Amino acid sequence: MKRFCSIILLGLLLVPFPAHARTLLLEGKLDTEVAVRQRVSFGVDKPLSEIVYRYPLPATVNVHGFSQNALNSGFIFDPRPTAVNDETDKYGNRFKVLTWNNITSTITGEVSFTTVIAAELRPVTVTAPFPLKGVSAEHRVYLQPSKLVQSDHPGIRARSAALTAGATSQPQAVAAILNFVADHIVYETPPSSYDALFALQSGTGNCQNFAHLAIALLRASGIPARAAVGLTLKDKWRIPTDDLGSVIVQGMGEGMHAWLEIWYPELGWLPYDPQQSRQFTSTRHIKFSHGPECANIGVSWRGAPELPVFSTVISSSFGRDVIDLRLKGTGNEPRGYMASNRMTGAEPEPLPPPPVVEPARPKPPPPSPVPPPKPQPKPQMVKPAPKADDSGLVVFGNPRLPEKLSLQTITGNSGELALERETAEYVTSTAVYAQAFIVDRLMTLQTVSIGMKKFGGDGTVYLDIAADDNGRPALMNGVRTRPIPLEQVRKLPGYGWLDFPVPTEAGPFKPGKYWIVFRRSGEAIMNWYYTPGKPYSGPDDTRSTARGWQWEDILPYDFVFKVTAKQL
Repeated sequence: MKRFCSIILLGLLLVPFPAHARTLLLEGKLDTEVAVRQRVSFGVDKPLSEIVYRYPLPATVNVHGFSQNALNSGFIFDPRPTAVNDETDKYGNRFKVLTWNNITSTITGEVSFTTVIAAELRPVTVTAPFPLKGVSAEHRVYLQPSKLVQSDHPGIRARSAALTAGATSQPQAVAAILNFVADHIVYETPPSSYDALFALQSGTGNCQNFAHLAIALLRASGIPARAAVGLTLKDKWRIPTDDLGSVIVQGMGEGMHAWLEIWYPELGWLPYDPQQSRQFTSTRHIKFSHGPECANIGVSWRGAPELPVFSTVISSSFGRDVIDLRLKGTGNEPRGYMASNRMTGAEPEPLPPPPVVEPARPKPPPPSPVPPPKPQPKPQMVKPAPKADDSGLVVFGNPRLPEKLSLQTITGNSGELALERETAEYVTSTAVYAQAFIVDRLMTLQTVSIGMKKFGGDGTVYLDIAADDNGRPALMNGVRTRPIPLEQVRKLPGYGWLDFPVPTEAGPFKPGKYWIVFRRSGEAIMNWYYTPGKPYSGPDDTRSTARGWQWEDILPYDFVFKVTAKQL
């Protein structure tokens, strides 16, 4: 057994440590052409009188600095549908509706489309004041409350007012609300409810909760906002941070996703992903539709007299993929990394001097309003460590591993693709992955467990528990767990805990930061589940490397893990 040093990890057992929040202020462009194919199947094991499949078509978007256009779209199914109809809803979203009658066998087919998505990131100044004035009737519909966006609730109105109290321009108000949402919600799926009020009160939720809470707070402040629904692709994109090859890696799981759009009088409906980017979305986001909330604007199907078994598999290929970005500065918030171009609000016009009344002396002009203080970097505050039990055992980490991840929502004889994605990293490729953790007291490490799924292969898997070396895993200071042969790892339908006992000779772990480094031998094929955002660690505390030891890639999520340790 190779010995490095002794260490331990911690997730819920958190102590304050400095990790300054950052908005990445970018300039450059994104320009992508991507062809998407969705293989679709309706499993039929008994005769059905009707199956109806309704899916949205890619939207056409052309706003300031951002565009999306569909070059073509089509479908092929066996058997052919009995009827094909085009539908446009009251929000302008376009759908294709396929109907089959008297079905006795499984339906298979493919929906395909090609989109071109482009973003030009450059500084922009917005003159719209805050509060907004003169919102047109066309846009006032996106100021109204709805079932999932309770913008009229006293709690949401009070929070919105507090967040925007010092704002004098629309960009200031939007930034205050989006920073709060990014830091307030811990990603968790499936949530108990998808609405804004649940997200505010519980501090948890999935992409719908992020979008609905942001929209509710914006509407409560008088800023029109709407939900956007579409598809995200698994392919990653990178933001360079220096000339040495270090990058921040951005990515989403593949599947249906929700974000939002905010209306600016001068710029139109700008896209925002409250988990990743502002004033634009990446070229891995393909918008399908929009509406007051996320309900009823996605992919759905129904059957009679009962619902068929639906499945879909997505594949994509890039004809062009230009990512040319330069980091021009950073902001102080939120806690995790957020990509954006620089947007500033114009200074409010000075008040005119009071009229001079003769023969009275002229009155001095009123004092200029004191600008709100600039936000200061805030250290990340981690939750207090759990207490040990009577035997001294402590269990901690980022344990957000869903027992069952369902990508469909079924109600009676109707189904809808859930706005959920399988957020997991293929960690047995050429790169090596690591997750940081904090120890706040002297303890011995007994077991490190990580949320994994085995797909196949052979060989072994093991962990290095490494000390921290200037924000990265130390090269020669840590301890290695005993390898686990892959044939001893159960193959589950979903994700489960894989336990790595730590050798007793590792010794006690002193307070500090340490790293879990996942390693393998042979041809193991495994995924490690992660939580989007940074619910546990600092913004730089999940990393990967293709160079063996430089750990040049910063990842925007926390891997799922838990630790069992004994307090000394």
